[in-house]
Amino acid sequence: MDEFGFIAKYLSALAGPEGLELKDDVAVWKAPKGFDTVMSMDTLVEGVHFPDGKFDAQTAEKLIRVNISDLIAKGADPAGYFLSLTLSEKIDEAALNDFCRGLAQAQSRYGIKLWGGDTTRAKDRNVLTVTLIGTVPVGKTVLRSGAQVGDLVCVTGCIGDSYLGLKTVLNQMDGVDSQSVYWENIYHLPQPPFNLRHAIRKYASAALDISDGLLADAAHITDVSGVGMDIYLTTIPLSTVSTKWVLGEPNHQKARLELATGGDDYQVLMSVPERKISALKKRATKVGIALTVIGKITDGLGVLCQDSQGKEIIVDKSGYTHF
Repeated sequence: MDEFGFIAKYLSALAGPEGLELKDDVAVWKAPKGFDTVMSMDTLVEGVHFPDGKFDAQTAEKLIRVNISDLIAKGADPAGYFLSLTLSEKIDEAALNDFCRGLAQAQSRYGIKLWGGDTTRAKDRNVLTVTLIGTVPVGKTVLRSGAQVGDLVCVTGCIGDSYLGLKTVLNQMDGVDSQSVYWENIYHLPQPPFNLRHAIRKYASAALDISDGLLADAAHITDVSGVGMDIYLTTIPLSTVSTKWVLGEPNHQKARLELATGGDDYQVLMSVPERKISALKKRATKVGIALTVIGKITDGLGVLCQDSQGKEIIVDKSGYTHF
């Protein structure tokens, strides 16, 4: 099957009207009056962001979900996306069919359509890119730069499950059984807090999604906001199975720190004025999303990780680095 046959058979069914049935080189879209356009792009590389040899519906869903996570942290509503596929020669039609099934599932989950993109072949590995377009009321985008001294620091969901899922996939976990399935599922299918996006827009002063590790990404907020951030390691929320893993490790603090710097969580880290925290917690409870206060914004600089006694924890590596 050639490029145009693949587009006609699989991708055109995923296209929205903005994509002109994928019969042109452009998309045409008019942003709603009174809204800003918010755009985000993420790339997944085989062997780096997903396992070698895995190209299926889960891979497609993850590709969409990690992009959705960025828009959630901005308080934006997704509208459509562009897809760039560089596919290895070993990808056959059955794999393409399964991958597109995953795209359709993700589109249904988040109410988006395909607007266009590009497809090409390569010899060795798959490189997958999505550019996501969303909207937010004019001037209401939640940036990284808005944190204020006195704000509380909150995080959604649980941290570290995806990291342990990656270790499981790479056969780096010993003595685990049933929980490994849970970790792997979170790694392959992250759970960004989609239904909290409007509350984040309403209550958060700064926010971002956690992709490279909670402590590393926290530093992005402090850097651009010009503030400090105290994070209390023992308050970072862990799932039941990840807590069990921590308790089974010889050094509990080291294990917790490993989860706080592992990355691939795709939860949202945010600063929230203290007067608004009660309302945000109520909204999170209403939509079934866990929200945990893990620290505060200070008049210092950078991120300070503390133990339960308030003592500084030295962090050698705060998260994943791409270069």
